[in-house]
Amino acid sequence: MSLIEGLLLWPAMFGYLTVFILYLTLAIFKKDRVERVAWLLFIISFLVQTASILWRWHVSGRAPVMVSYEHYQLGSWFVGLVTIASGYRYRQTRIFAMASAAAMLLMLGMGLGTETAMEPMRPPFRSNWLIIHIGFAWFAWGCFVMAAAMGVAFLLKRPGKGEGPLLAKFPDRKVIDDLMIKQVLFGFVCQGLMIIAGAIWAHQLWGRYWGWDPIETWSLICWLVYGVVLHLRLMMGWREDKLAILVILALSTSVICFWGIGLGPQSHTTLMLMEFK
Repeated sequence: MSLIEGLLLWPAMFGYLTVFILYLTLAIFKKDRVERVAWLLFIISFLVQTASILWRWHVSGRAPVMVSYEHYQLGSWFVGLVTIASGYRYRQTRIFAMASAAAMLLMLGMGLGTETAMEPMRPPFRSNWLIIHIGFAWFAWGCFVMAAAMGVAFLLKRPGKGEGPLLAKFPDRKVIDDLMIKQVLFGFVCQGLMIIAGAIWAHQLWGRYWGWDPIETWSLICWLVYGVVLHLRLMMGWREDKLAILVILALSTSVICFWGIGLGPQSHTTLMLMEFK
């Protein structure tokens, strides 16, 4: 990690921590001004993190898709992107920046615990389909994280149950239910496009579209699980608590796909790099 990149990343992380703390203070001070400041600080921190990614891209001369640290960076960045896009489209969802800030901090912290050195772009990664593949992958991840956060909020806002100042800031259950399934739908589409782009990339490398290796298999499992969620909602009429629980549980397949398999020691990428050494 270069000096300038670090000088950009650490203030961004501190900003996310402050955002989380500010949203917690809503339960004490009950002031709308705190929420406005927290949302503005979230956007500023996101822009600073964006600058750190772009600087690494500039210095390395390649897309940040090589080492685990860069994937943690991109994964957290797309969580922030989905949060901001949702907040501007639906003002009531800005409160979810609290959950996003916590998730992004966790991911960035884990990323800093991995190797951060800049490696040159190796032959298997020199493909535009790789950029498309990874872009859709992390977009799907951001949508699935946001959907799970909405599922948790839905379960906490039970009818007839007293709400504190913080829970009162979240949208009504009906609104959360609608937005949650929209996030799942968008993530499902992105996950499908990720699989297609990955298959084309694999064909360029090995002459075959599918090999049933762990990451390909779990990508498909994740996509099918969210397809089941959409089927149960749109065709079977599942709503409210049972759908929210299903959306939260479905995130586990995404975690396994992106973090348990994709960044594991025997991941598809690791084996591919060994092949091309």
